Amino acid sequence: MYYAYGIIRVNSENAELITSAFKQEKICLVTEGELGLLCAEINDESITMVTRESMSRYTEVLCQVIKFMTVIPLRFGTLFNKEEEIQEILRKEKKSFQKLLAYLENKIEVELKVWWKKESFQETMLKNKRLARWKKELERGKGQGYDVVEFGKAIMETADYERKELEKSFLAALRPLAAELVIKDPMDEFQAFDGVYLVERSKEDAFDQAVGKLYAIYSETMIFKYTGPWAPHHFVNVK
Repeated sequence: MYYAYGIIRVNSENAELITSAFKQEKICLVTEGELGLLCAEINDESITMVTRESMSRYTEVLCQVIKFMTVIPLRFGTLFNKEEEIQEILRKEKKSFQKLLAYLENKIEVELKVWWKKESFQETMLKNKRLARWKKELERGKGQGYDVVEFGKAIMETADYERKELEKSFLAALRPLAAELVIKDPMDEFQAFDGVYLVERSKEDAFDQAVGKLYAIYSETMIFKYTGPWAPHHFVNVK
């Protein structure tokens, strides 16, 4: 049984790099012509269980690979029963894999997540004078349970508006430096922005600097989490 990490181009240089990078690991390369699947030969499916350790291992392998070559990452937990099955897929989808590898050449994925600090979230929402008056009335005991629920809804609507305004600023600064992007939905009420970008390596420094400028503008009221480089998970759809 084979646990898959990703698809790469096969040549003598890449094969040597894989061997060198994973000397202590049970990583193998199943090849078919100019393509190869980077994988691990396993005896059971425990490695595919979603745990911190298994997810970390999956990410570490791909992060090592992108230091040296372009890879099409496969979804976590992808399994193949035998080599022939892998080779058949590589043969059947050769053109689409080669096209995708060419597109991803010298590109990395980075992600920027931004949250309002708790106190600044409230301050931002209550800049709306109607909401500020409404809050004071509720604090004085004026209003029923229904009013509290409606006030909460109004806060969320205002937060959505503020997110869209913030998104415009972030996209204006970062979109010109990215080949492609994905804007993700907020994970919680305090999250203001979550963008994943596909960036050419030649523009990586410029992108980092642009994020730094945004941080300088917003860091007093917001928390930034800028991560990467990652394999381009959000920009492939290989099942």
